[in-house]
Amino acid sequence: MSGTVRIGKLFGVDVRVHFSWVFIFAFMAFSLSNSYLPTVSPGWAIGQYWAIGFAGSALLFLCVLVHEFSHSIEAIRRGRKVRSITLFLLGGVSEIEGESRSAGEEFWVSFVGPLTSLLLALFFWLLYSNIRSGNEQLSALVQYLALVNLFIGLFNLVPAFPLDGGRVFRAVVWRATGSEMRAMAIASRIGSAFGAGFIGFGIFVMLVTDDVITGVWLGIVGWFIRSSASSARDQYVAESGLSGRQVRDAMREDFPTVEPGTSVQVLLEQRVAKEFEREYVVVLGDTLYGLVTATDVSRVPPEARVRTWVSEAMTRVSDLVTLAPDTPLKEGLDHFVRRGVGPVVVVVENARPVGLLSRQDILRVMEVSQLFPENDPEPPDSH
Repeated sequence: MSGTVRIGKLFGVDVRVHFSWVFIFAFMAFSLSNSYLPTVSPGWAIGQYWAIGFAGSALLFLCVLVHEFSHSIEAIRRGRKVRSITLFLLGGVSEIEGESRSAGEEFWVSFVGPLTSLLLALFFWLLYSNIRSGNEQLSALVQYLALVNLFIGLFNLVPAFPLDGGRVFRAVVWRATGSEMRAMAIASRIGSAFGAGFIGFGIFVMLVTDDVITGVWLGIVGWFIRSSASSARDQYVAESGLSGRQVRDAMREDFPTVEPGTSVQVLLEQRVAKEFEREYVVVLGDTLYGLVTATDVSRVPPEARVRTWVSEAMTRVSDLVTLAPDTPLKEGLDHFVRRGVGPVVVVVENARPVGLLSRQDILRVMEVSQLFPENDPEPPDSH
């Protein structure tokens, strides 16, 4: 997710904050200080409302972080890698590498989040029950944390993909039907319907109660659910075309090469100007030395190109990202999408370059795969 700042690392997982989180943090603090707390606990000084408001907002997002970490810990326990957890406008999101390998894995990685929030709600409610006769400000804060965690837990059990409840529902359908594709189609359709329902209810609230803030908030949540369900389905449909395919199925085997002792000037005049290639694999015999791109040579001043060797301008093999031909193509896509590798990856077999793989090569396979009905997760009607 772009627009994020890394604030730390916990259990080997990067914790990031999106710029939108600043607005929701301030909004929650303002709402607590000026609406919720004065209603449930009238008579405090203004400073007390603001102090508890900011504390409540901070602790709320700490609870969201715990919720997300429960997903991450369960995923790690099942052998999956978690890249980061990001707090943003609508809560938090865990970036877990790859998809679930079974319905059971999908169920538990998804269900543990709402379960954690409900356990936090129980903890704070028991704490509130024991301190409510004491400090009024602390009691109000703890009561709020109990209620908000209860809401987070129950809301995330709503079977609206991509919420946790939607993923749990998808796991149940997957287990019942034996088809991950069918489960995805049903879950995303229901998620879109829930999203539309939230938007409609938000409009109803604004028209009937004049509560614009709640109506707009419901609309934003509905839009997020609806758009996320649609994009998740589209991505799944596209990536399903890569299932069972390897890097060798998409890589370019007739890739251009150049020797490391060639000057940049010769490369430009005798090769690039005639072939219009942007990437050249640097080899001497069968030995891979590196990769030189149009961007690399553009950094060499024109007056220095005659006396600058390709070996000086290239990215050395020690710094290259390489893949084997039998690497799953989904893993190849992951290198481009999530790891920022680009523009191409050199495919190496037995220490010898055998191909080039670009994002466009993978997209071509995904696009062509859509022509085959077996890749469509929407099952045909049976009559």
